[in-house]
Amino acid sequence: MLIALLLISRKNMDLSTSQKFTLGYATLVGVGGVMGYMKRGSLMSLGAGGVSSALLYYVYTELPNKPAFASSLGVGVSTMLLGSMGYRFLKTKKVFPAGVVALLSLGMTGGYLHGMLKSQH
Repeated sequence: MLIALLLISRKNMDLSTSQKFTLGYATLVGVGGVMGYMKRGSLMSLGAGGVSSALLYYVYTELPNKPAFASSLGVGVSTMLLGSMGYRFLKTKKVFPAGVVALLSLGMTGGYLHGMLKSQH
């Protein structure tokens, strides 16, 4: 999956900054889900990481064509990840992976909100 994302990104070198961040975010979330499965056998991590990564990849592909829609979907996915991983961080106090993903999701939520506001002007 990571290799496919990297190959696709190399084909289109004129990506916007938001697309680059979204592609990186999707990759990290997907790899994190696989790591959670490999380390603890968590099917929930695998499923949540896979679905979130797939949705974020869709956001990445739609940002140039439908920025308001893509940003709205990005807000939804990143907010859900922020809530779940933020809760896990508060519960366990483990910086990795919960704290890192929560902080990254907070930043991405802000970025997507900015994109929504920018696309309305």
